[in-house]
This record gives sequence, structure tokens and C-alpha cells, in this order.
Amino acid sequence: MKEYIRFRTLGFFLWMMAGAMFSSCSDDKNDPVVEDEGKSYYALLTGDMTSSPYAGYITTYSEVPSGTIDNVQAGSLAMQTNGMRYYSPWVFKRTSLASQGKDEIIRYAVNASGNMEESGRITSGENSNYYIHDESTGFYIDLDRGLLKIQKFNPSTMLRTGEIDLSGLRNEKYPYQDVGTNILASKDGKLYADVFYNTTDIKGNFFQNTPLGFVELAVIDVATGKYEKSIRNENINHIGYPSNENPMWSLGDDGALYFCSHGFGATGAGGSAIVRIKKGETGFDKNWIIKADDLTQGTSFGTVCVDNGKLYTQIGSKPLSYRGLLTDAIYDYYVFDKENPSAGATKIAGVPQTTYTFQCGQSIMAIDGKVYFRVVNNDDQNGYYVLGDNNTATRAFNVASGGIVWGFAKLIKKQE
Repeated sequence: MKEYIRFRTLGFFLWMMAGAMFSSCSDDKNDPVVEDEGKSYYALLTGDMTSSPYAGYITTYSEVPSGTIDNVQAGSLAMQTNGMRYYSPWVFKRTSLASQGKDEIIRYAVNASGNMEESGRITSGENSNYYIHDESTGFYIDLDRGLLKIQKFNPSTMLRTGEIDLSGLRNEKYPYQDVGTNILASKDGKLYADVFYNTTDIKGNFFQNTPLGFVELAVIDVATGKYEKSIRNENINHIGYPSNENPMWSLGDDGALYFCSHGFGATGAGGSAIVRIKKGETGFDKNWIIKADDLTQGTSFGTVCVDNGKLYTQIGSKPLSYRGLLTDAIYDYYVFDKENPSAGATKIAGVPQTTYTFQCGQSIMAIDGKVYFRVVNNDDQNGYYVLGDNNTATRAFNVASGGIVWGFAKLIKKQE
């Protein structure tokens, strides 16, 4: 087996992108949520992204915030702001950005005072990816344990429980191969893990690697851990993004998995798309795709949310600029008829242009029967807008101090 070589960054953008997570439909369905009677909390992560280690705060609210707020309050928990994931009743995040050494997955929970606190952690090696399937079943990648292995853990105890060995998938045609570093997701009792190849003997990155003309996912039975088959999509070259907090996929309320392909390459974005696997199926929907270049040449999909028959995403009005991801407010939110995307996209009215979704894994939220859109323009917009009638949204809340919004989730603390 070739020695694993960590993801190397190139210049300012690559350094910044190492911690980026390109958003998926971050709602109550993205990571499946345990519905149980209990008290609801809304966790908001904000912070500074101008210098590593991106210090910030996570604060809990008893309802969706409104008006203008300060996210640094009594009870706020200081933490890194390189994004977050969640599975009610917990928030999860990695301790390190890619290429910054050994990693850990930290679990946070709402304590008796109603504030967030660390409640467990597990060592996950370098450049880890992870996914919470349910309260007792989780998966993560530890490349130190093997490039073709998926580790299992119990999110309730934060203890490793075994592994899934996919060494049988080794394809000698490619000098480098790993699994699960870009995508770990599940639906209908099946786990989907990307099978990543490179034509050289290092992992490299999508700015340098030769596009292969396909993406591949391994399909694994969650209950038994048994590999079932591999599936390919030959319309895209990338799926997910390695080692970051935004999974770039969404489980829609229709039971289908929707994936973003960012389309990044050496000269810019191209070929970005949204693809899906429908409910009850274990292969890509070959008759369904949304291509970013059909809307704006050179833009990139970084977020997708499907709710109530509609698909929501973010589209740039200009080509994506690598150096402008934190600063260029050129992106708008759009809605498609999810079963007829060729009919075109309708722009969500009333929402100012925003910067790219970047590492915020909760850029579009479907929660409590409403759809929320993250809007940050480094001027006077730093919060969420909520969708109303006639595809028009209005401001829900704005953060005046505490840093830029980098995460938002609804949590349900169980009755004790």
C-alpha cells in the first residue's frame, strides 16, 4: 500500500480551503435527526475567519433568534469556527483543519443550564471525515488505520466499535486509492462512501489531479457492515470535499440523497452539478442532473436542500473566484421544481447577495416548517433570511457582534 501523503495546500486559497466545507442541505434531515419529546434549542456558531485557529463562539437559544443579536453571551462556549455538523441532540466538529496534524471528533451537548459543553471525543487520525447515522451508529475515517477502511463508533459513548474493511476494492490501475474521505452518507439502511482514485501515488488535490471522468461510491449495508456493490456517475468528476465539516450532500424530505459536485480544477470551477440517488434505489438517477454551467458559466454548487417538492441552492452571478470565497458577495438563492429542474430556476426575492457558502454546513435550513437562508456580505448582512410567500424571504435575524455565522442547528434535549 502506498504511503498516505497528506492533502497539501497551495498558497492562500488552498490554506484557507483546507478548513472549508461546502454546504449541503443543512436542515433537520441532512444528518437524520432523532425526533423525541424534549426541549428545543437552537445552536448558533459564529467567529473570526481572518486568522487561524478561527476562534469563535457557540450559543444556544430557546427559539430561532430574531432581530439584531450578540452571539457572545453568558454561557457561550468558545470554540474553533471551522464549521460544525449535528445530530440532535448533539453538535459535532473536528479539532483540526486538514494538514494540521492529528485530528479528533468532539461531541457537544446542551447541559442542565441550557448551554453547550463538550461531552465526548474520539481520536480520528488525519484528515478525517465522519457521519452520524443514529444515536448508536457512526462512521469515521482514520487513514492511519488503513486507506480502504471505514471506522465505526457509537456516538452515545464516543467509543470506537470496529471497522468495515474494503480492501477487496483495491484497483491496481490507480497508484493511490482511499474510501470515505469525501462522502459518508446513508439512506434506506445503506451507507454510501466515496471510492477515491488518483493517477499518481499520493492523494493530491483537485487543483492538480487528473480528472477521471467519473465518481464512484461503495454501497454498504449499515446493519451488517457488508459491502454490496459500487456505483458510478460519469457526468461529474468530484463529489463531496475531503476532510471538512460541510458534507456537500442532503437527505431531502422525499427520501432521496442529493449530492453537490463542486467542479473545482486548476483554472477555476467548471462542470459543477447536483446529482441524486432516489428513495428506494441504490444507484444514481441517470435521468436527473442540474448543471451549474447551464445557469452561470464557472459557478459552483456548494449547497442543496430539498423540501416540500422544491430544491433550493445557491448560484453565483459571476464565475467563482478562489480568492474571493470569503469576500465576494455575488451569490443568490434559487428554487427549482425538483422533478422538473429543466424548467429552470426561480430566484428567491428579497434576499441580498451573499458570499459563497464556504465552510458553513448550514447555509440552507429547513426547520420548523420554514426554510432559512444564510446571508453574509461582510457589510451589514450576517445572519439568516426566512422564506415566506411568493418565493420571497425576509430577514429572520442578524448578528451584530460575535463574528460571522458559520453554523446553525436545531437540537432537542431529551427529557431526563
